[in-house]
Amino acid sequence: MILAVCVQAGASGQLKGVSMRLLSALGLLAVLLVCSPGSAGRKSAAEQPDISRSGRDFLEACSKVGSEGSSDPVRVYNDAACVGWVEGFADGFTVHEELLGVPAKDRMACLPHGVTAIQTVRIIRKYIADNPDKVHRPTRYIASLALASAFACKARK
Repeated sequence: MILAVCVQAGASGQLKGVSMRLLSALGLLAVLLVCSPGSAGRKSAAEQPDISRSGRDFLEACSKVGSEGSSDPVRVYNDAACVGWVEGFADGFTVHEELLGVPAKDRMACLPHGVTAIQTVRIIRKYIADNPDKVHRPTRYIASLALASAFACKARK
């Protein structure tokens, strides 16, 4: 109702700064209500899997990345968190050795250009499936071994 009044006032050229601020505030409030964690029934931050803690937590959050899409808010959140973590890890992994000046032939892994985050997630998931005895280890350890196994630099000499 208030939104319609503000829009009508704007159409007639009589929209004041206060009305514009009210309209902006209402729009922001609507977005926050629609996108709030409570509206989606999402787990609290304390209940979300900590992707970096272990391979088990990685699998819990990343098990559906790369499969058919879903509008389930928990699924979207987990997929986004997983892809973000993997992209950050892969970039950090690569930059770390570059900054240290490690020659390419001596690096632990040489990720080719064009490898996507989803492909990297699949590589890490496959490594965990092939090495279930490591599932309790920190994800950074597992991801490092998975990338080194998939993209060994020495094999690319």
